[in-house]
Amino acid sequence: MKKICVTGGIACGKSSVGEALRELGVRIIDADEVCHELLRKSRPLIGRIVSSFGTGILGRNGGIDRRILGRIVFADAEKLKKLNALVHPEARRVINAWLKARNTRAIFSAVVVPLAYEAGWDRGWDAVICVAAPLSLQISRLEKKGFSEKDAKARIAAQMPLAEKMNRADYVIFNAGTVADLRQQTMLVFRNVNLDISRK
Repeated sequence: MKKICVTGGIACGKSSVGEALRELGVRIIDADEVCHELLRKSRPLIGRIVSSFGTGILGRNGGIDRRILGRIVFADAEKLKKLNALVHPEARRVINAWLKARNTRAIFSAVVVPLAYEAGWDRGWDAVICVAAPLSLQISRLEKKGFSEKDAKARIAAQMPLAEKMNRADYVIFNAGTVADLRQQTMLVFRNVNLDISRK
């Protein structure tokens, strides 16, 4: 099985690229979705996070309110680092188990890992695809999701500069056009991934 990592900046369209790859027959798992599921269901992890950040991060239903937690960690680099140290190992364990289960059943599997470079998880892949977009579009897309401009900029600033991610990746998809444009780019990149891996 060949493993593809899809990474890039926040609000650049990584999940959309993942969906386009799924349409091309690639098995997909999204690290963000895994993390969100862990924050909903993993009682041991929830307990450790509440111990670190206090009961103020809990919502009305007793679960972690990701908006409240986000405002805390994206305003303080050390707190974000602490949260990632709690969540990332658990998410990585789930994803590695998912990959292992598909090792003999799929030609290609892809993992959408927004923080692949930041988390040191950029090695061991057959190909790394970076999804990028102009800063102005990142901000406007986050604002449409309900974030203030200040919060949007804080979340963007918390990540590795997008130019560096693009430089380090094997392939780049620049998402500044329509959904059809993005799917077309994804198809072309996947074709190149297939050809390049076949030549190795």
